[in-house]
Amino acid sequence: MKRRTGLLIVSLMCLMNGLCTAARPVSLEQVVEARVETYHYPRISPGAEGFSLKANQHDVFVYQTTGGPFAAFSCNGVVTIEAELPEGTRNIAISPKRLDIQTEINENKISFQIPGPMLLTIMADGLPLLYVYANPPENNKPDASDPSVKFFKAGQIYEVDKLVLKENETLYIEGGAVVRGSVFASSAKNVRVAGFGVLDGSYYKGSGTRRSILFENCRNSVIEDLIMIEPTSWMIVLGLCEDITVQNVKQLGFVSTSDGVDIVGSKRIKVLNSFLRNGDDCVAIKSFNMSSYEKHATMDYSADVEDVEVRGCIVISFKGGHAFEIGHELNTKSVSNIRYIDCDVLGVHDLGGVFGMNNSDRAVISNVLYENIRVEHYYNKLINLRVIKSRFGKADERGQIRDVVFRNIDVTVSQYNPGYSVSLIGGYDDKHLVERVTFENFILGGAKVTNADQLDLFTKQVKNIQFK
Repeated sequence: MKRRTGLLIVSLMCLMNGLCTAARPVSLEQVVEARVETYHYPRISPGAEGFSLKANQHDVFVYQTTGGPFAAFSCNGVVTIEAELPEGTRNIAISPKRLDIQTEINENKISFQIPGPMLLTIMADGLPLLYVYANPPENNKPDASDPSVKFFKAGQIYEVDKLVLKENETLYIEGGAVVRGSVFASSAKNVRVAGFGVLDGSYYKGSGTRRSILFENCRNSVIEDLIMIEPTSWMIVLGLCEDITVQNVKQLGFVSTSDGVDIVGSKRIKVLNSFLRNGDDCVAIKSFNMSSYEKHATMDYSADVEDVEVRGCIVISFKGGHAFEIGHELNTKSVSNIRYIDCDVLGVHDLGGVFGMNNSDRAVISNVLYENIRVEHYYNKLINLRVIKSRFGKADERGQIRDVVFRNIDVTVSQYNPGYSVSLIGGYDDKHLVERVTFENFILGGAKVTNADQLDLFTKQVKNIQFK
């Protein structure tokens, strides 16, 4: 069955009346043509009761998962979205708030416009978040007849268990296809996992746990565009890898071990423009011998981590993890040149934190930059940088943390933060310190932070904290 497409001519009168307010200025070219492509899911796919959504008057299926409902489509310009939520809904809002999307709300119905492809949520009191994934148009679709391509067509559910990719192979899940199982690649180059379809980890429920995607010792490879749901464990693991890009990936993890992207003993890794909703850490950097307890890992990932960039991502941690975590397992000499840039933290719930380093092994963590980060909600800890000993560590020697910069950070303070939420920076002893931490234009609740008290910051074995 063909996927439905539609072409909408948006009137200039609408724009002049201010009804086409978007996250950024809309050009005339965008207004004149906007194409929406919806995806044809299997008939037995679980729909979200009480939710409906249209994009440029085209019905978009709202898919129910344990991590919340989502609606996905492709577009190439201005799109009018109309969503209906369950009856009795109150206090509807769009996030990330930096988008500044203007909405029209009529009881439990909401309408708004977006200027083009973007990832966002519709929030309402008492309801799970509705995740809206407006993907860009398809521009690199492989040939289904190519023998190096494992192609899964829309409208069907495929149960594959463990799908192994070899060098120069592509896994492509078409928008509307659902593949149940996991993906594994070992010692391979030029591997691609792609498509706007769904990778569903529920194949393993009741039969143990499995990493949804595990790359080990891979090079020059890409994971892009997927919607990942129902994981039983960590969702993407990059072990002993180099030159890997993860981009436009959408994750809906629910279980308490559903890390988003785990970068383990790897170098030159990019995580770009993705939406990670996880039960644990959203992006975690580690180094340890994963094969010692994970039967599907075949190598020791205890190698230095270097040159990692997380940019343009939206993250939510629900069950105790950190938005951005380095640790706990860091059984190597060095973790360096780590950058988190232009990201939105929509929420860190339960006992986790936003900015986390839990160095429970021997590594020296150095040159870490957090820049242009917006935090909409957190509860327990805002900053948590510590050299510790924990049950996750294997090394006898403790490590250190050096040269950390927080630049242009904007944190919203809720009514639940004062008197409860804290920040922690602590070394292990006088030889295993946290040194040279700089806060530059760090805004907390609308005020620039100029001292530790404003952060409710507790310190131990720390040298040279600066506020600029």
